[in-house]
Amino acid sequence: MKRLILIRHGETDYSVKRRYCGSQDIPLNTRGVRQSHRLKKRLKRSRIDEVYSSDLKRCLETACIVFGNTIVHKRKNLREIDFGLLAGLKYSDLKRKYPGIYKLWSEHPERLKMPGGESLPGFARRVERCFSGIARKNRGKNVAIVAHGGSIRIILLKLLKKDLGKMWEIEQSASALNVIDFAQGAPKISKINDTAHLRIRK
Repeated sequence: MKRLILIRHGETDYSVKRRYCGSQDIPLNTRGVRQSHRLKKRLKRSRIDEVYSSDLKRCLETACIVFGNTIVHKRKNLREIDFGLLAGLKYSDLKRKYPGIYKLWSEHPERLKMPGGESLPGFARRVERCFSGIARKNRGKNVAIVAHGGSIRIILLKLLKKDLGKMWEIEQSASALNVIDFAQGAPKISKINDTAHLRIRK
């Protein structure tokens, strides 16, 4: 790839209520739609050759708003981590009901397997394989990927050559923009968790 643009989907009702969404298929809320339109305006002069997205609604809706009539290639393996039995729980409920799991997820996420769901290493392998396939297929192209906070963190950790345990060092807000350029194959991150488009008044 020549340039990689990573976009986190816009806001959902789950994110407002601080619930673990994971691989549940939750759509954007009204604010999330507005955020996506603002990002569309920001990127209108950007040259994008190919667009990829998680196949879940919140990402596909974001991609279709931001990139209009451009063909969006859906990839199931870009989905967020499967939280299993914990999906839908509020952050505060997880901390209260399952303090051990909450502590491990907060401090050593690389050691945790979600009850009835994925482990972080398994999730990372899934996302990394998908990303590697996209990269191989699009040499010399400008590529946009619309995905989830966890999926984007995994890709950035891979590019930065950091361990999974460093996941929480990378913030990803709703509608966040990340831009990575590749010169002689080496990644150079010029934007990370950039939400400047959300601070611009109409």
